Amino acid sequence: MNTAAEPSPIPNVADAWFALAHDTHAALASAVQAASTPPPGLAVWSPQAVAVRLLMRTCGNLEAVVVLTRQGLVAEGRTLARSLVENSFAAAALVKDPAEYVDLLKADSERSRRNQATFILQHLPNAGGDRGRLQQAIDAMDKAAELISPKRLALKGPLADQYLFYQRLSDDAAHATARALERHVTRTGGGWRYRHEPGTPAENAATLHCAVLAALGIGIAVTQVLGAAACNARLAELSELFAQMPAITPI
Repeated sequence: MNTAAEPSPIPNVADAWFALAHDTHAALASAVQAASTPPPGLAVWSPQAVAVRLLMRTCGNLEAVVVLTRQGLVAEGRTLARSLVENSFAAAALVKDPAEYVDLLKADSERSRRNQATFILQHLPNAGGDRGRLQQAIDAMDKAAELISPKRLALKGPLADQYLFYQRLSDDAAHATARALERHVTRTGGGWRYRHEPGTPAENAATLHCAVLAALGIGIAVTQVLGAAACNARLAELSELFAQMPAITPI
């Protein structure tokens, strides 16, 4: 597994955050490596197997946030920071009630497949295929299955306050909103120009703050599910370092 890039030698207010993101990624990658071989008989949708896959997704998301942020791609880095926050809601749900969360995942998949099939029938008349069989498949699916709502998931767990991060990252990066498009403009005096500059140190620090906060929570939750005491202790140490980090301006 790749590791996040080393901290930049160029001093700025984001350097400490890059370093912590690097160390956090290394700890998460170590936990993934330790759990990389499933024990015999482990079911693919067991809570333990889901926890490892959630941890793998988190490693990739965090590494991508670091790489993109280093390249000055603020919106792109913040979009994946949003994915990390969403992962953290999942990790909290997995710890609180493993069986319920796995059921939610399965229902979400079922509803997504049903929605896609329904869209084909209603809006893609030239899609081809056996439309009768597709309708039969839709009829056989559980109509009560629902998509996972990040908001509902967050409010049911201990990370409800982090849903505000999720909303902000959605508004200013993940979606093509007015605020996200404003990122590509600089206003000067009475006029404006298109902005092509890379992210500022303050923007980088704010992005990494959200990403690392979510990643640490995920790592601690998942290593608790896996019973990985050494990795859990290392992530607890990094959480203490997080609490001592320089203050950031939310962006």
